[in-house]
Amino acid sequence: MTSNARIFAVENKLAEIASQPGGRRPEEAIRAANAKIEGVRGSSIASLVEKAEQMGGLAAQGRAANDASVFGGIYDLSNAIYGLAGSFGLTALAEACFSLCDLADCFRGGEPANWPAIDVHVDGIRLLAGLGEKAGAAGAESILEGLRRVRARVIPAT
Repeated sequence: MTSNARIFAVENKLAEIASQPGGRRPEEAIRAANAKIEGVRGSSIASLVEKAEQMGGLAAQGRAANDASVFGGIYDLSNAIYGLAGSFGLTALAEACFSLCDLADCFRGGEPANWPAIDVHVDGIRLLAGLGEKAGAAGAESILEGLRRVRARVIPAT
């Protein structure tokens, strides 16, 4: 019995393209990426304010109904703000959002909700988002210090 097996060579387009001369040097690609990021800075920072306002509305709704199910949405919005703030070097806003994520995660995990702690974080985030890149000059550290104290009282270090 003879076999008529045929062997086919698989064409790898990516390897072919990568081996061709040309393209961008890493420095050029990084410079182009940074230019694109800067191109959306204004609209992205404006969206931080919108997201902070949405979060404020969600927190008010949850507080009014004593509805812990809103903590998932609060966490998601705070996490989205955290990501954008970090991308644009808004470290104070990112830290405040990280702290709120920690609180929201604790409360959605079954701990009794502490609405005043949520409210002060949401208000701090709204203030920092509104200040944007001017937050450092406007005393962001004192806002963060207050949020740290609130978080430490609600979620003691283990």
